[in-house]
Amino acid sequence: MTAEKRTLQLSAKGSTVTTDQAALPPWPVLVVDDDADVIAVTRLNLRQFQFAGRGLALRAASSAREARTLLENTPGGFALALIDVVMESDDAGLLLVRHIRETLGDRKIRLVIRTGQPGLAPERYVIDHFDIDDYKEKSELSAQKLYTTVRSALKSYRDLTTIDMARQGLEAILGAAPRMYLHPLDSFEEFYSGVFTQILGLCHLGAYSEVRIANGFLALFNKDDITIKAGVGDVRLHASHTVASRENFTSTETVIPLRIRDETIGMLYLEHGQPLDPLALHLLRIFTGQVCVALQSLRMQMELRQAHRSAIQMLSEAAEAKDANTGEHIQRIVSLTRRLSLALGLAPDLAEQYAQASQLHDIGKIGIPDQILNKPGPLDQDEFSRISTHSAIGGTIIKDEKNFGIAREIALYHHEKWDGSGYPEGLRGEAIPMSARIVSVVDVFDALTHCRPYKGPWSIGQAVDEIRRLSGTSFDPRVVDAFARLYAEDQLADLVQ
Repeated sequence: MTAEKRTLQLSAKGSTVTTDQAALPPWPVLVVDDDADVIAVTRLNLRQFQFAGRGLALRAASSAREARTLLENTPGGFALALIDVVMESDDAGLLLVRHIRETLGDRKIRLVIRTGQPGLAPERYVIDHFDIDDYKEKSELSAQKLYTTVRSALKSYRDLTTIDMARQGLEAILGAAPRMYLHPLDSFEEFYSGVFTQILGLCHLGAYSEVRIANGFLALFNKDDITIKAGVGDVRLHASHTVASRENFTSTETVIPLRIRDETIGMLYLEHGQPLDPLALHLLRIFTGQVCVALQSLRMQMELRQAHRSAIQMLSEAAEAKDANTGEHIQRIVSLTRRLSLALGLAPDLAEQYAQASQLHDIGKIGIPDQILNKPGPLDQDEFSRISTHSAIGGTIIKDEKNFGIAREIALYHHEKWDGSGYPEGLRGEAIPMSARIVSVVDVFDALTHCRPYKGPWSIGQAVDEIRRLSGTSFDPRVVDAFARLYAEDQLADLVQ
């Protein structure tokens, strides 16, 4: 299937559905009255009631006390309560209203007072002092008036619920956005998993909260293949070109294409037991749009990170061309810097930044004459002074590139010593950046265990003993302790040839 054909087919997938409809749940209504005849007449008059394609599920309570029990033990609560005033006490219904609004904190349920004794609960007083939505005398509630009252109350409840669900959905979208845009690039699969979790949450928003996603997946297109990034249910059954090439979907399926600019990069597919509420579908469209923007942003970040790594690689290769010992040395420095950083408890992302930046620790050697750099013997004082300038040279080479901040720290300070006797600035203790303290140990270990023009290789044990001896003078004791743990765990031998 070509990309052009797939794009055309997916362009209609958000709106093309067949006309089958699943049954919608009835509106839950509570009738509270101590007169059994009133309850029976109410049931009779509302037996054929329909609003927005939904009937009624009437529950009855013969006292305020019984009503409290129903209210506290009914999952999802009620949309409307028709409440008598005088029951076990003259103000039992009014106290029930206060309990619902203040104790239960339910502001959405519509409350209609029905009283046969208006003298005990005057309309003006009740409306002014209790949070109700309507006041009716039983004598005026004909079948038609009851229908109008219930319909108006349910319409109000539906609209309030829609507003509240929209608020929750937008809060969910806004809450998820920072996590999407700031997601660690090294755990990209978790990004898709988190996005799909948010999608499932949005499906439960709307007038009908009992939405069950039987199957679903978030997939990306790669040429003619579909790669599932996250899903639920038997996604393998549906993750095929069959879904991507279909043009008609039922009302219990949702397909939303993922697009970046004019390119369709993937799709969201969901199967649910009943049609999604229009609000939930609208929120899903908004959210998937944000997902696409986040994907574009993350792709750009990955490209920038790769460009950054490529720049480091090119600079390190320039140093390698200058010093025959630098190439393999650099790769060993990268591996050991990563291990030592993790052994110190640093976050994986920071450990990787240190590892990549360590490639430029000796970039300043570009400015050192070959006869000094590759001299097959000890350096005299002038030669040592000259080669010691490579730290400052390295810091100068990359000082103006803000993305090379850690690399500059390492290049400039990896020859500083814990006791302040190092160069180029004589920094002491914690004043030396942690990145440089780590590479300082790593660099010395690698130099000791490998051939140089002026020396042969030491054994791993000899090199570790020397580093321990210099703990507290040349090296940060905490870094040395972590390095010793790597040695004890046999994590150094593979880096020594």
